[in-house]
Amino acid sequence: MKRVLERVLAAMLCMVPPLAGASGDHGPSYTQFRAWTAPDIALPRFQAGELGIVQPGMRRVYLYTAWRAIALGPRAAQLPGLDGGLARADGSAFGYGWSEPDETAPYPLISRLAAALHLDGDDEQVRTIAACPATATTFAVRTLDLASARPDATPARLDAWVVAQQQVGAACQAAQDARYRFGDGKAVHAGAPPPPLPDGEPAFWRHAREYQRAAWYFHVERHADSAALFDRIGATLGHAMRQLGQYLALRAAIRDAVATAKGAEPARREQLALQLEGRGARIVADTSLAPMHEATRAALRAMRVALTPESRLAALSRHLADPAADPFALDRLGDWGLLADGGQAAALRSRHDFIDWIETVRECAGRKDCAAQAAHALERWRATSGRPWLVAALMLATAMPPELERAAMVVAPGEPAYLTVRYHLARLLRLAGRRAEARAVADGVLRRQLSPGTRNLLREERFATATSVRDAARYLLRTNIDWGERGVVREDAINDDGLRWLNERLAVADLVGLAGDDALPAGLRARIAGAAWIRAGLLGNVQDGKRAAALLAQLAPPMAQAVARYTRAASAAPAGQARHVMLVEAMRFGLGAQLTMTAEPVAAVAPGDVTASGWCSFRPARTAAVAFPWRLPGPPAPGGTPAQRKEAERLAPLKTATGMLGDDIIERAASHPDDPELPWLLHVVVMSTRGGCLDADAKRLSRKAFTVLHRRYPDSEWARRTPYFY
Repeated sequence: MKRVLERVLAAMLCMVPPLAGASGDHGPSYTQFRAWTAPDIALPRFQAGELGIVQPGMRRVYLYTAWRAIALGPRAAQLPGLDGGLARADGSAFGYGWSEPDETAPYPLISRLAAALHLDGDDEQVRTIAACPATATTFAVRTLDLASARPDATPARLDAWVVAQQQVGAACQAAQDARYRFGDGKAVHAGAPPPPLPDGEPAFWRHAREYQRAAWYFHVERHADSAALFDRIGATLGHAMRQLGQYLALRAAIRDAVATAKGAEPARREQLALQLEGRGARIVADTSLAPMHEATRAALRAMRVALTPESRLAALSRHLADPAADPFALDRLGDWGLLADGGQAAALRSRHDFIDWIETVRECAGRKDCAAQAAHALERWRATSGRPWLVAALMLATAMPPELERAAMVVAPGEPAYLTVRYHLARLLRLAGRRAEARAVADGVLRRQLSPGTRNLLREERFATATSVRDAARYLLRTNIDWGERGVVREDAINDDGLRWLNERLAVADLVGLAGDDALPAGLRARIAGAAWIRAGLLGNVQDGKRAAALLAQLAPPMAQAVARYTRAASAAPAGQARHVMLVEAMRFGLGAQLTMTAEPVAAVAPGDVTASGWCSFRPARTAAVAFPWRLPGPPAPGGTPAQRKEAERLAPLKTATGMLGDDIIERAASHPDDPELPWLLHVVVMSTRGGCLDADAKRLSRKAFTVLHRRYPDSEWARRTPYFY
């Protein structure tokens, strides 16, 4: 409703014919892998009860829709409410208030004005004609077209109209400037309004000018003057803009009342609202103004939201408290959401169960400690036995009393609450140590057709209860719902739980085994093989290093020659030669010892772009995922073997990739001074110390590499491309 009014008003205030306007480095898991603030299910289906897994971070309009569907149960599909109602309530039906401007749309206005003023089309004064909203500018262009086609149109009249329209645009620009200016009470300074036309001018042109004058006063926030002018237009029989006059006078009066009533007592604001509703009633009673009836009703609803928010919120809440009533008609849910998001819902929490439910759930969004909210939800469920509070109790719990488990087990597949209940049942069974039961619940739900975000959450639980490394691999990948086509399952990303498992819990041999697992995508297998190869090289594990290298050659054919070079070095002495080849070739192909969220195809990096960035540290992360309702569970049990722990102890003290490569290359320069790659490698060492993960001696290392490069190879391309050591 709000967006309808904004667009209609913007268009009408710039002299328009009576046409109606209509109104994703990776971050936390809950933003990319779950529908945290909004459903990833098409809104008509969500509105009809297909909820997926309800999240506490969802906006209130979505949580209300979920509460209603859960309360109605299977009846929700038969009582979805107004078609497209949720899309109107959340603003998506109107592009959330945003639109992509058409930069060519105002060209007819600009070109006509530039010619009239003898100025260039890029002149700032000329460009202000397009300062009003894009929809209004489009209507102004159409008005110019209509005026140009009139038999009484003359160059002088058209020029006069476009100059006056520029003054309206200047008022829009002045209003925008005032909003961002400090001081002077945000007053709008826009010069003088367009002057009235002489009585001898034809009626159409005089009417058009009167409309422009009223619009100018509106934009400079002289609403009383604007209302008087629009009232006069509405009262003039035969006026070209008569249908719009009374409606726009009402809009101006609403703006004036809202501005003057700031800080007024509720009784005074109620009195003003009743007066405005009286004006609106007269418009709705006039059949000749039928095209403006819907916009008038919408304006009055918006007025109530702005002028008497307390009573409007109370009235809306009374309507929404009945789940069988249509919350979307007259955009009641949209208005309620605006007011509730403004912080006014808490006062009504004790009066309306649905508000208490929404606020209880939202209070736990992203919090570790939800004990008080969990206890309240459990108490409310025990008192009401209602499905909504059962869902809330499960969502917020970290342990499951027997009666809560029994109630969860009887929620049927046809109920809107089903997927949310089953997900939390699996989660709570896992937390209770009943891993086999948790697996069975997750497996059962994963057989269903699920939205990407819902599927991610169930795979997350199933991954956490995996029985082996191979079993865990089946549930490793997720769909990043921040990217890609909505609703499409494309499991090609790794969440933080998977990254911790791969990078901190698996031994080199485990990684080699995963790289050979055909169930995983080839690109990911290549990256896993690369990580195993690097780790094996750092550990001096030649056997697993060769196995990983062989898989790399198979999975990433561009690396075949590099792998052959490594294999030759690994089969000969000294052992340090194989590690050198591994460090250089892994860097050349952008491999890392640690996996990242996505697995890009393995390909050679341009020599000038190569840096040593294959790992930062092998020490375990200080911040671990926390197992509370909206966070990831920890990595699965498979892994963490004695062999892995021993490897981790040996890797932990090592320097960063920059430090390891730098030390290797400085040593290489001493032991193999004829290596033709040394100039490039010394350049890479210097460039690698200019950012990213660095050791304490990075500056010393850079200076040393720089010195060797310029003393030994002063005329090389890489010396010229390395003018500084810092």
